[in-house]
Amino acid sequence: MVQTNPVNIAGVDIGVLLATLPMARGMKGMTVPAIGDIETRRSNGAVFEELADARFVRATDVVAEDRLINVPDRDPIRVRIYRKRGSTSRASILYIHGGGLIGGSLDGYDSRCMHYASGTGITVVSVDYRLAPEHPYPAALNDTTFALRWLHAHAADLGLDAKRIGIAGDSAGGCLAAATVLRNQDERGPAIKCQLLVYPMLDYRTVVPDPRYTGRFIGWTFADNLTAWTAYLGKDGAEVPPATASPALATELAGLPPTFIDTGTMDIFHDEDAAFADHLRTAGVEVEFHVWNGAPHGFDYVAGRSRLAKRAWKARFDFLQRHLQG
Repeated sequence: MVQTNPVNIAGVDIGVLLATLPMARGMKGMTVPAIGDIETRRSNGAVFEELADARFVRATDVVAEDRLINVPDRDPIRVRIYRKRGSTSRASILYIHGGGLIGGSLDGYDSRCMHYASGTGITVVSVDYRLAPEHPYPAALNDTTFALRWLHAHAADLGLDAKRIGIAGDSAGGCLAAATVLRNQDERGPAIKCQLLVYPMLDYRTVVPDPRYTGRFIGWTFADNLTAWTAYLGKDGAEVPPATASPALATELAGLPPTFIDTGTMDIFHDEDAAFADHLRTAGVEVEFHVWNGAPHGFDYVAGRSRLAKRAWKARFDFLQRHLQG
């Protein structure tokens, strides 16, 4: 199934705009990083997370615990497990945080992972993967793949059902979620019930400014994207990367699990997300695709109390419950 809302790149949804005004005031005066400036993007990102989190509805009915996954020949991978108090669900999702492959953190995603656990009753396992450029492709993908297989192998020990595991992520986390699913299928890994990709970053070629977005609030810019992909791929872009680095390039899509994708009309990932949803559908994959009119990148977090964000969260919760709770 493909479900869309009308596409109209005319401006940010008014409710989202009003909700982001306090964020804009808080970020006023921050340095605009040049292409390739990762440290400024990381420091700006930390401020952004703090400001957004202060306005996001934090669940109070979820408990969290950290675990370390031992990995041969490298430091352990940290995961954080979120459970809703009183939930009897044995389903789980491996959640992969965003941050452009160069930023983001387990701690910075506490509120969002709690929101998923509280809203669905499903256990959320968030993975702390390595970041580029210190650790370019495929380091992050190795981490997420290892975490998926650990979750599957230890599901019973965690009180979970190994046959009801989904994978989810937003932005760069959506890239890694899609890539993990592709790699898992190639390597005939454990069955994945569904994948949920929130405004995923899928195509390394989305780096040329599009005049449709000029002068508008879009949340993640073409300069950000060029910086991120260059850091992750560790190259100048002259070579075509594998699909497990840039999932938009995937051609073998048949047999992938039911997929949810959503994106906004004010998000530079809109076109690549729409194309990926269409390619999946053509390959016979069950797809639920939502386009949120007037929504910029990250709208569901920076304007989490807006009507549009609430609709988006509900659609995601419904999809996860439908595919994992049965």
